[in-house]
Amino acid sequence: MFRRFLATQFARPQGAAGRFLVAPLLDWIGAPMMNVAFRALEPRAGERILDLGVGGGALSRALARAGVRVTGVDPSDVVLAQARRRIGDAGAFLMGRGEAIPLPDGAIDKAASVNALYFWPALEPVTAELARVLRPGGRLVLGYQTAESVRAWPGHVHGLKAWEERDIRAALEASGLALQSVRPGHSWRVGDYCTLVARKA
Repeated sequence: MFRRFLATQFARPQGAAGRFLVAPLLDWIGAPMMNVAFRALEPRAGERILDLGVGGGALSRALARAGVRVTGVDPSDVVLAQARRRIGDAGAFLMGRGEAIPLPDGAIDKAASVNALYFWPALEPVTAELARVLRPGGRLVLGYQTAESVRAWPGHVHGLKAWEERDIRAALEASGLALQSVRPGHSWRVGDYCTLVARKA
């Protein structure tokens, strides 16, 4: 029962538990992946960068401090309200899901999604949306646990997808995103993970 609760909250933090427990926990769990993803983004002041799946907000905050015009998209009103309070005018935080990102075509220079793709019902609808909102030549960074690490947590059976790398690569290719690199990593918090960099043609 508790694992189901956690899996549901990880997908969409809600209520007091989401604000005070789950959002900070997501930042703590995902910190190693977020640090690597931040470096892979190579953020420059003035760039427009999308943070898809804001979670606890650590990546959005780091981007805002780097002078980036960050846009966070998440289905959780708790997460979005917290990000607005902490980041203020340095970011725009919008309700939405990866399958329907509420941004115009070519609106962003770079995009990142860290510790979130397990909650996508399917990969290609989201990678196609990411490709749509990226400008030509724009960079995408994905940080995610390997399928084996996802399956190692018993709670994954409550809605988390253990995507194989071949599935992720196929979705990127189908969406017009060219794979640049896949960097493996390991943390005792999440097990094995990968940082993937792709580019829109």
